[in-house]
Parts: sequence; structure tokens; C-alpha cells
Amino acid sequence: MADGARSSQEKEDKDQYGVVEPGRKNARKKIRPTYSCLQCHKRKVKCDRVKPCGACCLRGTPSECEYGNSKQDRHFIEQSTVIENLLQSCETLKHELEETRRQANCPPVKQEDIPLPHNVDSFDAESSGKPGERKALVHSGTQTDSRGHSLPSSPVRLTSSGAISPKMDLQKEKKNLSNPTLARALMELFIERLIGEFSPPNASNFGGTIRLRQAAEMRVFSPMLCNAFEAASLTFAGNRQQNRSLEMVGHARYIRVLGQLQSALYHPEKSQATDALAVVLLSTIIEAFKQSSKDSILKHQLGGLQLLRSRTPYRHRYGLERSLFVDLRLYWVTAAIALRKPTFLASREWLTVPWLGDGAPKDILHRVLDIAVDIPEYLSEVDSFTSMLKNATTSAELISLQTTIWDKATEIEGRLQLWESTHVRTYPNGGPWEALEPIAVANFPVFKCRDPSSLEIFTPRDLVYPDLLLATSMNFFWAMRLMISSTDGGLPSVLTMQDRYESACNICRSMKYYIQNIPGSLVSRMIFVLQTAYESFAEGTIEKQFVKDLFLFIDTKFNIRFHALPFA
Repeated sequence: MADGARSSQEKEDKDQYGVVEPGRKNARKKIRPTYSCLQCHKRKVKCDRVKPCGACCLRGTPSECEYGNSKQDRHFIEQSTVIENLLQSCETLKHELEETRRQANCPPVKQEDIPLPHNVDSFDAESSGKPGERKALVHSGTQTDSRGHSLPSSPVRLTSSGAISPKMDLQKEKKNLSNPTLARALMELFIERLIGEFSPPNASNFGGTIRLRQAAEMRVFSPMLCNAFEAASLTFAGNRQQNRSLEMVGHARYIRVLGQLQSALYHPEKSQATDALAVVLLSTIIEAFKQSSKDSILKHQLGGLQLLRSRTPYRHRYGLERSLFVDLRLYWVTAAIALRKPTFLASREWLTVPWLGDGAPKDILHRVLDIAVDIPEYLSEVDSFTSMLKNATTSAELISLQTTIWDKATEIEGRLQLWESTHVRTYPNGGPWEALEPIAVANFPVFKCRDPSSLEIFTPRDLVYPDLLLATSMNFFWAMRLMISSTDGGLPSVLTMQDRYESACNICRSMKYYIQNIPGSLVSRMIFVLQTAYESFAEGTIEKQFVKDLFLFIDTKFNIRFHALPFA
């Protein structure tokens, strides 16, 4: 009896811990706890085990992020996540401390006395055109940041091989890294560089840029906006410096921003606040370098359009709120075109009210955008015609809709031609001209096209403009002509094939001037235009290959991702 009871007890213990006898039928698998959220576990994707997790936020479903384990298990998971984030923050602060030291105006010292951590490339080396070159600085005494705050110094002596000397004072280093004044100074440095990149001076010369500096001053009143600026600046700095630690910290804060933004959008008052729209803009900047998905940038732009519509144009007549619409209008219009549905931007109020405030009147770019806002409705009718063709609709209905589309395209083309004759030919600084000598841009792909009469391949001259405002306006003008003259779906074209080809080639001929002169990362203004030119060229042609090579060139030069393109 004792042996039988012991054997029965052993079986129960084996079954309890998932242990089965060899050869036993219907053996039960070992039960393992699930630490990922239910949605990530179901989709079999990586989960960062926070709530809401990053994957659910990126899918736009943070409210569905739930966990099936106990509160005690969740406590240990959250503890491990906090420890991991602290370790990452420690590494990041070391790199940031190095960057701040290199910003001090101190005389250089010998190589063996360079007080720098190893394997870090500085922004100064990047700006000097010598990647990987380090500028050694002496750190003696007390340093100060731009606001006059003292920055502690803890030299790290390097050996001749570049490794950290074992004599480094770890306790002193930890004390410096935990200095809140130093952390704030470093963050201000990164935010200042973000502002300089996306909101450069003399913005009126190329169509205006968002007032990021004014938005940054609002951070003290908005924790969500503060987190968004920190996430964008860390992502940008980490991307430019190729610093994985900075990018990881920026990503962690970006996840927090997405959660806060999601909560704000469901709040009737917070969704109308200016900081919510500014956070959408900063999220778009982050996605330009991260590209979490192929359509992540477009989703943020469409979300911004919804916020604009609910805010009404009367809230965008002054200050930062005006800038969030007027200076970003090019992006809002291209997002509406990508949506291919009639847009509220074409209403009379949105065409007039934002310019009744304290800002400048409409320039040449906004005049062509006044025409572009009608293209989404035209594209919607084209899609309806294509759908009716597939559904075998009656001939009378097809003819009626086809006539409507033709009239709409003809009207838009006429307005574009009137814009060119009224604003371009009378532009105060003159119109575009052909460069006598090729513009020198290192590693820029060579554009070649075909002669319309002989069809021989040749290299055309680059187009040059008096300023970037006219260059942006003209390229958008050619892109709009290509949009309304597309022959997809069997519709007649308002332009001849030669006119379409010349418009697309003019865009390509303008890019060398544009990339050479555009400040910061504002080359993103041309992404929609280049994609339109790319889609207008036939497959397998040298012109289409040039646009593809140009996208790769921009990706390499500006680190801007293009996953949403057809060839990506």
C-alpha cells in the first residue's frame, strides 16, 4: 500500500509540473507563462511588455493591449523593463556627456590625455566633413552650458589603443551621469539642433517652416509636448550620430508619447488643444527617420487633417496655430491627395480665413495650393469611374461620369496655366533658367532623357531658380499636371504624352538645385513630387531608374526613409 501511494503521489507531482513518462500517450505539454500582451501573443510579434505596448500603439489599438497573467507576474515584468530602460539610459547619458564636453571651447591636448569615451562619433566631426574624426578637448575646472549652469567634469583617460583605462573613477562617473542639471542641458542641446534642422532661419525664402521654437516654449505647460520634443530630438540625434542608444531612448519616449496622444484624442477638450496638433507634427518627424510601417507617416498626416477639421479655420489665424496650418499646408494638401477623397481644405473658409490674421498674404506657393485642393475630389471621381467599369455599369452612367471627369480635369489644367502666366512669368526675381555648367553635387545620380524628335538619349541641363520658393512652387505645379493627366483606367488625358514627359523631366532637372540649396531636412517637401514623377515614367526606362537612384541618394545624405514608395 505504501509503494502504491508513493507511486500515485509521484504521478501527481509529474503531472503538476508538466513532466511525463517516456512513451506515455496523450502527454501534456509543459505550461509556460505568457509575458507578452494577448494581442502580440496572438499575432506572434515581439512585445516590449509595457502597457500599452509599443506594437499595439503602432497598430493604433492601445486600448486592446491586455495581459493574461497575474498582477504579481506583471510586477516582475515591469521591474525587468524598468531595469533594462535604466541601463539603456545610463549608456545614453554617457554618450550625451561626451557630446557636451566636446562643445566646450577648450584647447586640444595630446591623444593619450583625451578625456573621451570610446567608440563615439561627434556631431562636430560630422559637420567638418571627416566622419569618425574626434576633436580632443581639455576638461579642467568647471564647465558651463549655454544657460550658465555648471557642468561637472570627470575625465576618462584613454590608452593608445583607444580603450578606456581601468583607472577610471566609476563612482565619480555615476555621480556625474545622475546630475539633473547636466541631463537638462544635454536635452536642450538636442532640441536646439532639432529646431535648427526643421525650422531654419529665413523661412520666407522657401515657403516658411513650422515655428518649432515657439512650440518648444509651450513644453512647460504640456507634459505630452515635452515628451514629444524629447523623443523627436533623441531620435534625430541618434540617427545622425548613428548612436543606437540614443535611438532606443528616443523610441521609449515615443511609445509614451503615442499613448498620451491616444488618450488626448479621446478627450473632448485635449483633442482641441494646440499641443495635440504639434505632437502629431513631431510624431511625423520621428517617423521620417524610423518608418515604423510603410504608411506610418501618412497615418499621422491624416490624423492631423482630422484634428484640423475639428478645430475650424478660425483657430488658425494667429501665431503658432496659424503656422501649424499655413506653413504646413503643403503637407496637409499632399496628404489629402493621397487620401483621394473630397477634402474640407477646398472650402471657402479654409481658403480665406487663416490669412485674415496677423500673417503675410498668400505667396506664389499658396496660390498653386489653392488649385491643388480640388484634385482630391477629381481623384475620387476617377476611382468611382474605375469601380463602375468593373461592376458593368450602364453606358449612360459611364459616359456621364466620364464627361464630368474630363470637365474637371480641363478646368484644373486651365487654372494651372493661368497661375503660371499670372505668377511665374511676373515673378519679381525672374523665372527658372537652364544652367550653363552642371551643378556640382557629390555622388548625385546623372539624369538622362530622350530627345522628343530623334529619341536619342542625352544629358539635359540643370534647371536653376532665383529662390527655393519658386522652385518648390514650380515642381508642385508640374506634379499637379501629372496628377490630373493620368491615363489610368482608360480616361482621356488633358495633356499630350510629350507634355507629361516634359513635366516629369523638369522635376528631375530641378532636383540638383533643390538638394544643393534646401536647408536642414526640408528636402522632404519634394518626396510627393518625386513619387509623382516616378509613377509617370514607364517601367524599365532610364528616367524611372534615375528617380529610384535619387531616392537612395536622399536616403543616404539625409537619412530619411522611403519605405512607402512602390519600389521600397
